[in-house]
Amino acid sequence: MRIIGTNFMGHDSALFYIDTEAKEIFAMSTERVTRIKHDSKDVSPILEKYRFEDVDFVCQGYGNFEEKVRTDLGPERVASAIQKKAYCDLIRPRYISDLFPDKKSKYLAYLRSFLRHPLKTLEDLDLIKPDFVERFVAAQKGKTDREVAESYIRDVFEDHGVSPKTIEFYDHHLSHAAGAYFFSPFAYERKCISLTLDGWGDGYFGKAFLFEGKDYELVSASPIRVVSGEGIDINPTHDLTSIGILYGNFTEALGLRRYSDEGKVEALAAFGEKDGAMYDAMMRATRITPEGMDYDPEAIKPFYDRKYLRETAEKMGKEKFAATIQSYLEDAVVRYVTLLGEKFPDVDALCLSGGVAANIIMNLNIYERTRFQRLYIFPPMGDEGVAAGAALLKALEAGEDLRWLKERYMPYWGNRLEKEEIEKALETFKERVAFEYMGDRWPERAAESIAEKRIVAVVQGRMEFGPRALGNRSILANPTDPAIKDRINLTVKRRPKYQPFCPSILEEERERLFQRSFPHKHMAIGFRVKEEFYDKIPSAIHVDGTARPQFVEERDNPDYYRILKEVKRRTGFGVVINTSFNLHGRTIVHTAEDALLDFIDCNIDELYLEGYRVVRRENG
Repeated sequence: MRIIGTNFMGHDSALFYIDTEAKEIFAMSTERVTRIKHDSKDVSPILEKYRFEDVDFVCQGYGNFEEKVRTDLGPERVASAIQKKAYCDLIRPRYISDLFPDKKSKYLAYLRSFLRHPLKTLEDLDLIKPDFVERFVAAQKGKTDREVAESYIRDVFEDHGVSPKTIEFYDHHLSHAAGAYFFSPFAYERKCISLTLDGWGDGYFGKAFLFEGKDYELVSASPIRVVSGEGIDINPTHDLTSIGILYGNFTEALGLRRYSDEGKVEALAAFGEKDGAMYDAMMRATRITPEGMDYDPEAIKPFYDRKYLRETAEKMGKEKFAATIQSYLEDAVVRYVTLLGEKFPDVDALCLSGGVAANIIMNLNIYERTRFQRLYIFPPMGDEGVAAGAALLKALEAGEDLRWLKERYMPYWGNRLEKEEIEKALETFKERVAFEYMGDRWPERAAESIAEKRIVAVVQGRMEFGPRALGNRSILANPTDPAIKDRINLTVKRRPKYQPFCPSILEEERERLFQRSFPHKHMAIGFRVKEEFYDKIPSAIHVDGTARPQFVEERDNPDYYRILKEVKRRTGFGVVINTSFNLHGRTIVHTAEDALLDFIDCNIDELYLEGYRVVRRENG
């Protein structure tokens, strides 16, 4: 059976393909193809790039067409998706910074589009007119929300040669939870609570399901409610009670980008102490029971007032402001998880998913402060992950045995660069780069450079699915060099100095370096480093003494393991800094051309591209 799951449109749109007979998986976020970070465009760019044949079902990770506070799949959402696609076709953005050009640049882009495709340009210009949404909704009169969404999804797939038997829809949070459970080490082995927390989806910002084998039941739910904007400066598209939206409010108040820069708030929080009065006010507005989290819309209202939050951040100081929301998140979620544990005393395993599960220090608090020591965080924890869950739910309905998924525990589910593509790209950039083919010797050569404190980029194997680079699309460096972190932040990634870098570490080093930990492989939780190593691997440790590791065994990624083993031989530590191979504001590199462009555009010393060692020419 061949199934495609999608987060079809909206934040972090993505596609997950599974062939249950061949036991094959392919997964890709739209952003990797378009290079627009967190792209909300529908999955058309993936369908244009990759071919899928004889697909039986297409499944979407949203499913509530009945009573809901906010429309997730109605005609307005479809119309917005059509507008987004038309706008991008007109301006052709390369990166997220190109999405909102000045008026002159925008009209020049329209002119270039018209010269290329006059009729298509006129159609797109009509679609981006302010009244298009109203016109589209009026044209759908008499159709249900489900019919409108299903028709649009089917049209997009059929335009790209995919004709499924049916289009299926699944609950958003169940899709999150199912993806996490069936890829976890607990699937089919033991009872497990799979908990989701995010901004919102299908009327809720979180749910908890009890899984046992192929069976599951909803045991807890956290609903969204509308916060009245009367008397405050509220963001009208984020006026819903939700722990994810609340954290996003603080992110925006710090001048950062919602749904993208929350990790910067988490990093900044380590430099400050919480404000007790603000923390207490948020806690009083929060009701936490085993049945779910909920908010008093009036009591939480001040924390939706953009003017109040901006002024408070300025007066309080950014570090203290960030520490306040981070402390609130940690304590509220720990309380919730503790109550779930008391309600189900015979369950000792917990899976986490949803965008909030990207918060590594929250996850550490769950590990340290609750009884759930068997913990798994789904690597594609954001909305891209519902694409996986929706496909798996359909496979489960069809009676498929999904036990084999645990063998694919490393999310290397994306594309692999072919030799022809690499050679073509190298030829294109030959005036700017020099290269040599090293064959199977490349991991040790890369490790030698890392040990000598050079910054190295690696592109090998299949791309990771999810936000973390796990050794296949990574920038690597030597953490024993105290200056390397600032060098990467300022001259390579070009991001704030306070952001930490995460290490990849040999599993055999785990107990030596960390106080308490478990064999986590996906950089989704922090652990506390033993103090004796603070000055030994300083660039891998944040100011709070934590590191977010990927523990590596040979079976996980043989060539990456070889790099770490050689680095250990040369430095005494099987540890490298590992950050995603992309420049700030760009997505992880997808093609050989992306890899060479990002390499040329920044201060990485060497690139290892599927066995090729690439360096800049002196005149390049």
